[in-house]
Amino acid sequence: MTQAQSSNDRPKVVIDDVELKGTLLPEAVQERLVTSLKQHEYEEGSDWVKDMEDTVVHAEVEGWPNRENQGYLGFSVSAEWKPLRREPGTLHVLVTVSVNEGQQKRLKAIEFRYVRDRLGRPVFDSDDLRKLIPLNDSEIYNRDKFYAGLVAVSHAHYERGFIGLTSNVEMQSDQTNQTVAIFVELNEGQPYRWGNIQVIGLDPKIETLLRSRLKAGSLVNPKLIDDFYRDNKSLLPVGTSPQNVKWQHNAERATVDLTFDFSIPGSL
Repeated sequence: MTQAQSSNDRPKVVIDDVELKGTLLPEAVQERLVTSLKQHEYEEGSDWVKDMEDTVVHAEVEGWPNRENQGYLGFSVSAEWKPLRREPGTLHVLVTVSVNEGQQKRLKAIEFRYVRDRLGRPVFDSDDLRKLIPLNDSEIYNRDKFYAGLVAVSHAHYERGFIGLTSNVEMQSDQTNQTVAIFVELNEGQPYRWGNIQVIGLDPKIETLLRSRLKAGSLVNPKLIDDFYRDNKSLLPVGTSPQNVKWQHNAERATVDLTFDFSIPGSL
């Protein structure tokens, strides 16, 4: 039986030259990237072209992290190669890497759509949700502003008990007018209510204050917990925070049980 060929015996791909096209990275960064790519050696049968593309993508993202905050959408990288010569066990190639930095887009509109899996009207209308996105129509698209607004949309629902909210974002680019329209699909799920609340190691007076805010059967609102820790910081054991609270969801009953353990800060 013939033994499997060892990795040292497999034909290698050696990159003799790299042509980098379309990139807007600084010249010095481009030179370092090309040098790095030429230093790599790959097995001929491997997916080495994809590895090269991934290396360029990483360099582009690292070199221009604010690309999408400046409105540039449609970024892509593709690589092609052609053989230069073959030696025993080695294929020498020329690689051409084409970078599409994308085009700067302005925001056309943001539209919210609810996926209905429960009866009744949505808890918020689209106009109210739109006000939570700090990005105006016709403004240059900014990724961080948009997703910060999406977080605000989530928190607004959480404060009404809809802690199972899910969202799906679809972006449609208009290459003629260089705009982008964003469609946000929301599924509220069911509203959750507070269930059993267990408090360990807390002064009875402060515990009474906590329970007065989180009444069993009332709609879940994570902000109430954050507010309690903030407003009573000087009265609570050092090191305790909302992150120490243990949440236990019951999807069937649509309830959340909470455990506050103040006896060992940070233990949960």
